[in-house]
Amino acid sequence: MTESQIERKICKHANLRGCIAFKFVSPGRAGVPDRVILFPDASTIFMEIKTPTGIVSALQKNEHRLIQACGHTVYVVDSVEEGKQIIDEHIRRIKS
Repeated sequence: MTESQIERKICKHANLRGCIAFKFVSPGRAGVPDRVILFPDASTIFMEIKTPTGIVSALQKNEHRLIQACGHTVYVVDSVEEGKQIIDEHIRRIKS
């Protein structure tokens, strides 16, 4: 499965769970995570999506560190199941 196929399925799942999954592009700034996922309680996570053999570059790792230093969460996922699980766990936490 390609990265774009994994990403598409995770985004569909997020939408079905009441979230919005924006494609994150930042002109002039490389290495940002692939998706910003907005949850119904106004919380936000960032998601870097890879294939099982994909590698997170040093530039991406640095961007993830900067985002985390601002108090946000960045997940790196390499399967549809992992992405769905993260979304579902986050929704369970906000409902409890």
